[in-house]
Amino acid sequence: MEKRKLFALIAAFAALGAILWLTPSTPGLSAAGKASLGVAVFAIIVWVTQALDDAFSGILIVFLLAALGAVPLNGAFGGYANTALWLIVIGFIMAGCMEKSGLSRRIALTLVDLAGGGAWRIYWAVALVMAVMTFLVPSITARTLLMLPIILGIGQAFRARPGESNIMKALMFIVAMSGTMMSAGVLTAHVGNPITAGLIEAAVKKPVSWSHWLWVGGPPAFVLAFLSVYLIGRMWPPEVENLGQGKDFIKSELKAMGPFTASETYTLVVFLLTLALWATDAFHKINVVIVGLASIILLLWPVRGIMTWKEAQTRVPWNVFVLYGAGLSMGTALATSGAANWMAHTMLGPITDFSVVTQIIVMIWLVTALQVLFTGGGPKTTALTPIVIAHAVAIGADPMAFALILGVNMQHQYLLPVTNMPNAVAMGSGYVTAREMMKTGGVMSVLAALFMSVVALTYWTWLGLTG
Repeated sequence: MEKRKLFALIAAFAALGAILWLTPSTPGLSAAGKASLGVAVFAIIVWVTQALDDAFSGILIVFLLAALGAVPLNGAFGGYANTALWLIVIGFIMAGCMEKSGLSRRIALTLVDLAGGGAWRIYWAVALVMAVMTFLVPSITARTLLMLPIILGIGQAFRARPGESNIMKALMFIVAMSGTMMSAGVLTAHVGNPITAGLIEAAVKKPVSWSHWLWVGGPPAFVLAFLSVYLIGRMWPPEVENLGQGKDFIKSELKAMGPFTASETYTLVVFLLTLALWATDAFHKINVVIVGLASIILLLWPVRGIMTWKEAQTRVPWNVFVLYGAGLSMGTALATSGAANWMAHTMLGPITDFSVVTQIIVMIWLVTALQVLFTGGGPKTTALTPIVIAHAVAIGADPMAFALILGVNMQHQYLLPVTNMPNAVAMGSGYVTAREMMKTGGVMSVLAALFMSVVALTYWTWLGLTG
């Protein structure tokens, strides 16, 4: 083990031990609460420092929750029974079927082709592709990886030089950062969103529908994303106005794909039906997970399906499943033991006299700033949502509305290569440097927090969520 990771692991266990055995008795914090808090601090240190592999840290968290008495044994495994967790599995299998059938690539190439050869038109076309894919490919990482070869092909066609081409820098940032912003608006578009929904459901005993999440988060997320495209284009103005042979590359790739295949048509029908049912779930009341399960059954059905289970299981990041299942168990433990309520009172006490909308704005800036500590929106969501819910209850606000607004804002992870997987993919392309990413990510972070603060004062207030 690397020395850095070893020291981090020692620090995590030391913090856990200190909370359990060295802190004095605290009013409002039971023994189970102390254990839950200790495990949460341990988990945050491990996640921030990446001292342990994701799946192993999840297993260890489950063990510590049960062994230290934070929750009973069945409670330590309770996160894996949360329906929201299974949306992650459903999403990755659906994304895998989109990729295998070739449908996602055809959609991306077609939309870029419609933009023609203008550099700015390509910027907006790529943004439009990401917007469409936000609904069809339930993984920001999958969407980024899907777009990467297309963008690299465009770059090769007009002989873009790594490290020098502003067009390629802008395209990489649009996919990574604007695409992440879009993910905040759709329940199934980012692994952190189902985690928020699961924690809300566990706390208020009421599910968050796909359509309700879209109604609250969709308009601001997509408006923000398209504002960011304009700003990114201004930060990285194209060195040439026309991509020349870049459009020829797209046309040649589309021609090579040939006409729609039976697999593409079948996949498209299943996805459109799924999207229609998700969008109308407030009316027919069929749970989003039931719809998703029906979709992957159709996509995996013997003979007619797009892939077999043996293929599908390789598309699911089971390490993420293990990690977030443990995180949901930890979130439930924090809530049921009273630790989340105690932390909310301790950490957020200074702002409780402010209006609800002011408190939301303060917390939007806080969760945006905390991106420097977390290696993704998912871990940040898992760690902070129980505290947000407990705070909402304490101040008499609607915990679902409060947590949903903050859940939409948990995905602001733009600053560093390690804070978001799309950032890491963009860095790996060779077209952007860490300094350029931090410069662009810093501007995007301020833009996101500022824009969402305005949304809290307007759109979310009009919906009655911040009153």
